[in-house]
Amino acid sequence: MRVAATALLTGVVLLLAGTGAAAVAAPTAITGPVSAVGTTSATATGTVNPNGQTTNWYFEFGTGTGYGRRTPIRSAGSGSTNVQVSAGLTGLAPGTTYHYRVVATGAGGTTRGADGIFTTLATPAAATGSATRVTPTSATLNGSVDPNGRATTWFFEYGTSTAYGARTAPRSAGSGTAARSVSAAVAALSPGQVFHYRLVATSDAGTSRGADRTFATSGPPLVRTGTTIAVGPSTARPTGAVNPQGRRTTWYFEYGTTTRYGSRTPNRNAGSSFAEQAVSWPISRLRTAVTYHYRLVARNDVGTTVGADVTFRTTGVTLATRTRAVVFGRAVMLSGRVGTAGAAQPVTVYAQRFGAGSPAAVATIGTDAAGVWRFLARPRIRTSYLVSWNGVTSRQVVIGVRPRVTFRRVGRVRFRTRVIAARSFAGRRVRLQRRTARGRWVTVRRVRLNRRSAATFRVQLRRRTSRLRIVMSVNQAGPGYLSGISPTIVYRRR
Repeated sequence: MRVAATALLTGVVLLLAGTGAAAVAAPTAITGPVSAVGTTSATATGTVNPNGQTTNWYFEFGTGTGYGRRTPIRSAGSGSTNVQVSAGLTGLAPGTTYHYRVVATGAGGTTRGADGIFTTLATPAAATGSATRVTPTSATLNGSVDPNGRATTWFFEYGTSTAYGARTAPRSAGSGTAARSVSAAVAALSPGQVFHYRLVATSDAGTSRGADRTFATSGPPLVRTGTTIAVGPSTARPTGAVNPQGRRTTWYFEYGTTTRYGSRTPNRNAGSSFAEQAVSWPISRLRTAVTYHYRLVARNDVGTTVGADVTFRTTGVTLATRTRAVVFGRAVMLSGRVGTAGAAQPVTVYAQRFGAGSPAAVATIGTDAAGVWRFLARPRIRTSYLVSWNGVTSRQVVIGVRPRVTFRRVGRVRFRTRVIAARSFAGRRVRLQRRTARGRWVTVRRVRLNRRSAATFRVQLRRRTSRLRIVMSVNQAGPGYLSGISPTIVYRRR
């Protein structure tokens, strides 16, 4: 059946050819004007006459007569009258000249309309400039706007991030075709902040946004407390850095053994730049092997900035005691700390007894975890002590020794006393003293000691109750000893 149909059609064609039938007419295509021209789109128009044949149409367009793009194909029907056609041209570039034409296709062939030209609208050009006249709370923003022939307004967006959040009042840039400078002042800014800003220009052709730029308002100085160098037993040099933030700035260090500080270095000038500069200052008269707190402080007319608290520990080893005199036979606690915390650090104790030529090592002890050492000394005569750690020697501490004086009642009016030390006090004198009602001690009797440095004696006292003691003066005790004093006893006459 399909073959028979094909043969029949062939016969009809041959018959028509043989009888001299007229040729099929091509459609007519006339390119019209464009309308609704925008920055990225336009509407192309035209006229198509199918000339009695089924006809389709579309528009070709592009930046040259090669076109390159076309609209979707649509039907113009098969009538014999003119049909008005139009199509939207999209995806265009602003401010660009385009070529276009209408194309109609039917059984009689393809017809192309004349080439048409149009130019899309150009959006205004916005270029963000630099910020000037920057103060702690204000700045002037600058830029340029080219209206590209359209009535244009502009403003600046600004804020502490690229979300901006604030804007200046809109102003007119005119409708010229050349770039013109624009500026706007912004106020009520926060000191010491980085601000983002950009220029925005708007016309009926669209909106253009300039590049994001930043400026920093001058504010309180920026400070950074640094490390400590040149640390010694009594000296150190703290360091840090100061950025004046564009304002005339001074700086100093606070320091002390707690975060209350209490001491400070002299004020120094940091200038008025926006650059960070290193600073340091020597401090002295520090205590040995002690932890100190310090921080850097900087000040300008906008405000004061305090750096972080940092600590350092002076080097060396300390030696201290709660008392500088001890009774013969009793002990005194010597203690101190070393410049580095840590257990079992060896500290050597040296002692120089009265009359000895030089100090001699008497003990080596270890520190505890905090770097503290302790030594229980039992000096028998005036002795000088010092300690050594890590090649550093402490200051000297002298412990005086008092002879031990005993005193007791052995009868109704008889008393016994003895003086004990590392030497004999035979033949030396002691004094029996009584305390008056006014609190003064008065000598009642002088007693000479026997070969055992002791004495038993009688005393007749008129008062019913008396407070008594025995005293050996420094002169009687002799070189290397302090005065000796017995405990007080209460005598009640029977």
